[in-house]
Amino acid sequence: MKKFTLLKGLALLFLTSVTTVLTAQPPRTVTLSPATTQNINTGGTVNFTATRNSNGGNWAGGNSSFTYTWSSIPAGATFTNNPDVTGDNSSSTVATFPTPGSYQIICFVQEGGGGGNATSPATTVNVTAPPPPTVVINPPALAITTILTGGNVNLTATRSANGTWPGGNGNFTYTWSLVSGPGAVAFSNNPTTNTGTTDATNATGFGVAGIYTIRCTVQEGGTGGATVNSSTKTVQVLAAAPTAANLWATSSDGTIVSSFVVANGTWFSGPTTVFTPTFGGANGGSSTAALGRSDKLTPATGYFYYLPNTGGNAGVIDIYGANANGTSIAVVGTVDLNGVNNTNSLGYVRLGMGPDGTGWILAGDGSTVYLAKFVPNAIDGLLAATVTVEDNNGITLVGGAASTFQNGDVCISGNGNIFALANDGSGVTQIFKGAPTGNTTTLTKIFDLVDNNGAPFTGSVNGVAFDLAGSLYLSTAAGLYYVDAATVNGPAGTVGCFLVRSQTGLQDLASNVFPTNSPLPVDLISFAGAYSNQKTNLNWVTENLQDFDRFEVERSTDGSNFATVATKAPVQTAARTTYLHTDDLSAVNGTVFYYRLKMIDMNGQFKYSNVILVRKDGTIKGIRINPNPVVSGGAATLRFEATAKGIVEFRIVDMAGRMVLKQQNNVAEGINSVQVNNLNRLQPGTYILQMNDGTVLQSTKFIIAQ
Repeated sequence: MKKFTLLKGLALLFLTSVTTVLTAQPPRTVTLSPATTQNINTGGTVNFTATRNSNGGNWAGGNSSFTYTWSSIPAGATFTNNPDVTGDNSSSTVATFPTPGSYQIICFVQEGGGGGNATSPATTVNVTAPPPPTVVINPPALAITTILTGGNVNLTATRSANGTWPGGNGNFTYTWSLVSGPGAVAFSNNPTTNTGTTDATNATGFGVAGIYTIRCTVQEGGTGGATVNSSTKTVQVLAAAPTAANLWATSSDGTIVSSFVVANGTWFSGPTTVFTPTFGGANGGSSTAALGRSDKLTPATGYFYYLPNTGGNAGVIDIYGANANGTSIAVVGTVDLNGVNNTNSLGYVRLGMGPDGTGWILAGDGSTVYLAKFVPNAIDGLLAATVTVEDNNGITLVGGAASTFQNGDVCISGNGNIFALANDGSGVTQIFKGAPTGNTTTLTKIFDLVDNNGAPFTGSVNGVAFDLAGSLYLSTAAGLYYVDAATVNGPAGTVGCFLVRSQTGLQDLASNVFPTNSPLPVDLISFAGAYSNQKTNLNWVTENLQDFDRFEVERSTDGSNFATVATKAPVQTAARTTYLHTDDLSAVNGTVFYYRLKMIDMNGQFKYSNVILVRKDGTIKGIRINPNPVVSGGAATLRFEATAKGIVEFRIVDMAGRMVLKQQNNVAEGINSVQVNNLNRLQPGTYILQMNDGTVLQSTKFIIAQ
């Protein structure tokens, strides 16, 4: 028993010793600050601090002297104060990153005197090359500034931030110059050297009418500084102010129909009273809620159409017509937009006229948006119109809500698309787009609008109308604004507007031009081609090409069998972008060639453009439409030679002399191929297509066959 007791005691002693040996040491830790991923430009720095836990039992031995060693994976970063020997619990460094890449930053801490060590978790630093330095001339929202001879223009050049410039001493010299123009231009404060990001000048002279282009060159001072030219600014100088009205509004809070004279976002005159609308219909009214202007029978004599602003309308709206000077006014129709069983009143009631003379009415009660149309009498626009409710169940809205349609307006493009302006009066202003398709109509939000300072509009935004170039005018509580088709761009689908004129009391807007192109994203805006010197020069214009993969240019000699002849990568941007491709036909047999674009998304889905026809036979006489006859519901291409670049108007007239379709296109000098839009609206028969370039009127006869 004694022997057993002795062994038991020894066993307990041994177990006690083992337990003492296996006791875990407190962990040694090192942490970095910042610990989150850092994103910087090439040449940038990050301030790091490594902190170890306290001596205590964490660091079991050594002499209380610690070496902090910084490193990057991969190598390439440089560190100040490295290595750092100290008795402190922390050490700091400044890390510099001279080349792009992704780096893992760690700090290794070694206790002196043979003590322990530990390595920090890594912090990621992503280093990217800075964007190249840029210079723009403001206001960027206006591509062309229009003035009269002898006028002046205030311009501001804005350069990118210092970090985008390669070096130098922080001083920048701004030099303004005239690139081209028919006369002399002088610039104030030129050149100017400063450390700021902007420089302003007043350009004077402009003694000769014509087109002037202006540039600002910025030179960075010191060794290694860059020199950057701005994009050019265009100034259109007119010998005399235009006098013909080209924009109409309901002013004085909707009690007066007035006219404006504007050009390229520049105001010349207005509002000038045209007439005072009256409201003799059964449903009353004291001011206008909507205004439209038709170009029928001619632009100069086109009819006005307007809707009354009525409370408690239960969804029933009278449609008024007026002749061009407002001396004759009549009710041309009445429409119950939400049906006899729905007595909700409509607070949003807006009107836009289309290129074929049809009026489109968009109305909402805050929860549902309805669509109707009326077709005026073709002989007398003040006689009874044919009124149809297209969608009384509510159109589908994508990217927006019916509650936003508290204020706004409607305008119609040359290809029949509806552009709807919606504003809630509290800072949300949006543009929707869609084609009317009866009770399946869908409008998709394509842009949010902000004012000239980049801020949401305050108050109501009530009017929208096209100009001939496809740009938009807006009327707001503050005045008249402009959305330039040539400069539509912005982050996250946001478009800035240019203030044309401060003016109170404006309500709805109207114009009687219907451009095929618009400033809002439609993916493919135009596709055209011209033949010259054994080559086909193709060009196309796009917008809103996010998530797009590529364009494939396809060619055919028979119009049926197409083969890919080129591939072009898109620019992933919502901004308007022009693409060019030259197809060498010198070694290709044949005289007639067909081209189309295959537009392919990232997900593999694709669609085709219109087909254009190009002939290898140099010049042509007159205009030609192909095919002729055109199969009912089919497409056709118009081919002609333009003597100069510009805007050309096409009209289709029936054999009774009535204009049934109209479109406008931007054309290049030389042979052009343009698709004729909306032929599916024509009944079988014989028609005349007229082309007017402002100087010469040409025509050709064609047939729509069964």
